[in-house]
Amino acid sequence: MTGRTGLFLAYGLPDAVLAGRPADAVAAAGRAEAAGVHALLLGDRPAARPGRPAPPAAIVTASVLAVRTRRIGLVVDAAPAYHEPYNLARMVASLDHVSAGRAGWRVVTGADPEADANHRREGADPVDGRAAREAEFVPLLRDLWDTWEDGAFVHEKDTGRFIDPGRVRVLDHRGPALRVRGPLNLVRPPQGHPVVLAPADHPVLAREADVLLAGSPEAAAAADRPVLATVTPFVAGTEAGAQELHARAGAPRSDADAAVLVGDGPSVARRLLAWADRASLHGFALRFPQPEGVEAFTALALPALRAAGGLVDGHGPATLRGHLGLARPENRIVARLTAAGTERSRPR
Repeated sequence: MTGRTGLFLAYGLPDAVLAGRPADAVAAAGRAEAAGVHALLLGDRPAARPGRPAPPAAIVTASVLAVRTRRIGLVVDAAPAYHEPYNLARMVASLDHVSAGRAGWRVVTGADPEADANHRREGADPVDGRAAREAEFVPLLRDLWDTWEDGAFVHEKDTGRFIDPGRVRVLDHRGPALRVRGPLNLVRPPQGHPVVLAPADHPVLAREADVLLAGSPEAAAAADRPVLATVTPFVAGTEAGAQELHARAGAPRSDADAAVLVGDGPSVARRLLAWADRASLHGFALRFPQPEGVEAFTALALPALRAAGGLVDGHGPATLRGHLGLARPENRIVARLTAAGTERSRPR
């Protein structure tokens, strides 16, 4: 990680936007990108919600947004309990390709009885071995993304040679919970590995993630990689207006999962900067219960953050890793073969 010069901001768009017309989601993403926001967090829970429809699958929405935006990162939720590793590796790598290096995967963990009930089959229950599957899942996806070395797709039209087979690896993974042969059927993603985000307090996944997602910034702690704390902002032109918005939303209170922040633009910006400085945070994942909250934060708090020098230029790098100051990772398979002395020399 390189040192940051301002905050990284990721917007969690409200369900009311994502479940509406696709044009509304595209417009919201475009406004966020134009305002310099660095990423969108697209939730995905494979279970029905009482009284309302859920948004379309996050990977589908992200793919639509990928072709209508140019710089903003696109992070999709997916739980190891409900996906096969080969297929999820394929989908996230595909998003990285169609977005030209802007894909991220937020690893969803923990019990979800309603979603569990939708994913049982003979001999397989998401409840059984959940922890073992989660522990094995992220390293396995990284290996699948590395089954194609950089440069494996040679695309020599004159000779009709399109692939260097010596640079495509069979993985043959056989772990305690998962078995995958590989290779993946896609070339290595533009970012090498799409960015992996995981809960900061997860005993295993936190070690495997590129970015740690903390709950309330009051309890967040610095780490050896970017940490994003979670905040639900209610912003208006005046303190009284912000309090009214908060009350209309049911007056949610801060808890371990997220801090609730109520105020005008400058006061919200000052509080975010104070939290970031205290805990050496890289930035924030912002939750917006209502669509108007997105627009108010963008119009009132973002300018105050920018004026205070507290916002990384979202118009700079064009990849999600670039926005986060993360390097493109080396190929893990090649590194292991090289370390073992079994990698063949190759003319350059």
